[in-house]
Amino acid sequence: MIFAFGLFTAIVIILLWMFQTLWLDDIYRSLKLRELDRCADAAVSAAASSDDADAFDDALSDLAKKYEICLSLYRISGTSASPVTKKHVNSFCYIHNSSSNDTLNRFYWSAAKAGGEYTELISLNSLFGRNRGGEMAADAGENMISVRLLSEGDSTLMLLFNTELVPLSSTVKTLNAQLVWITAILLVIGVALALFLSDRMSKPIRQMSGEASRLALGDYNVNFDGSGCAETENLSATLNRAAYELGRLDRMQKDLIANVSHDLRTPLTMIAGYTEIMRDIPGEATPENFQIVLDECDRLTNLVTDMLEVSKYQNGTQKLNVTLFNFTDVIRRTLERYQKLREHDGYVIRFESERDVFVKGDEGRLLQVIYNLVNNAVNYTGADKTVVIRQTETVGEDGSPEVLVEVIDTGDGIPEEDLPLVWERYYKARDFHKRANMGTGLGLSIVRGILLLHNASFGVQSKVGSGSNFWFRLKTEPAPAEQ
Repeated sequence: MIFAFGLFTAIVIILLWMFQTLWLDDIYRSLKLRELDRCADAAVSAAASSDDADAFDDALSDLAKKYEICLSLYRISGTSASPVTKKHVNSFCYIHNSSSNDTLNRFYWSAAKAGGEYTELISLNSLFGRNRGGEMAADAGENMISVRLLSEGDSTLMLLFNTELVPLSSTVKTLNAQLVWITAILLVIGVALALFLSDRMSKPIRQMSGEASRLALGDYNVNFDGSGCAETENLSATLNRAAYELGRLDRMQKDLIANVSHDLRTPLTMIAGYTEIMRDIPGEATPENFQIVLDECDRLTNLVTDMLEVSKYQNGTQKLNVTLFNFTDVIRRTLERYQKLREHDGYVIRFESERDVFVKGDEGRLLQVIYNLVNNAVNYTGADKTVVIRQTETVGEDGSPEVLVEVIDTGDGIPEEDLPLVWERYYKARDFHKRANMGTGLGLSIVRGILLLHNASFGVQSKVGSGSNFWFRLKTEPAPAEQ
């Protein structure tokens, strides 16, 4: 940054030097020439529009005062030039003090050859540039002469305009002295400003760099403070959000490892225990014991399958086998799996629907959605052990027919701040369990992946102490007979 400010200061100084010293004389001459041309054009316009000689004379006087220019008007008749009027303004005027017939003739013929307009720059050093000792004195300056020819019957009017060019050598010296001081001041201000801004911008960056190092080492209790400028504030807000998400993800991963370890250990312990019993105790190799071993193997298989399912949905490698099928019948067949829960554990699983509906989708995957949502409701429902699955026909935002499926439990509910997290692959609301369950926290993540593949809308409504309502919507299709 110091280099950038130094470069900026150098550019400013170079521009000042070029405009105030190197090009000053050229700029000054150009301005005086444009001013002289404007005055000449105005005088020519006044001559063309004024029929009265007195009015034209007054116009010339006004122009001489306005532009501080000396004016002379001559009438050229044959080879003689007779003065008509003179307007003297400058301290020294070449056309009033040094004009002779030869000079007037030279101006006239130069203008005539140039088409009626002629400009000449005359140095006064040759006239007044020697001191008493005969040596050349200081710069005496220059006069700029502009000549305009106007036709008037048989004669010609010659307008002479004279402006003085003041020597700029002393001015240039003054400007050079000022430029030295300006250079020094700009350098001091530039360095001070660069140091101030670099410290102001680098301080939050240094702080964020230190916090980032802690974050890289696994410390998620960091605070990125980017106060100082808008860019670093936005960056710090983004990094703080990233640190929070990484910390939450790390906690969920640890929870997953703990849950999976527990869920793996339980069936493995059961399998090992019953296998040892059947090996060591005669008569224990009964069908009932074998069934227990098989059930625990199924639990292990389901656990591994769920983890693979989540991985596929996350990587986008899962594909759908889309067909037209009776969606209401899928819900009924799914609920048949819970017949033993109803008979032996007293669960009330009620399905409410008006009529059968058909949808286009992957029948197996949508059956898995219903199964996972009902499992979740069974695990978290209240003491009355009631779960309601409700199917309702609705109309979507685009006017197309849809089916709304709700899975409602009577459990303790989910805190409002946790509602956005329930679909995460590591989320498991352990603090709100009524009974131990064997879930891994992957079921709702699988549901989310399947519904996203079907372009279905879904969500959850819940309050602590009032149970939960998990819902999703699918577009319906006419029944095959209707099609």
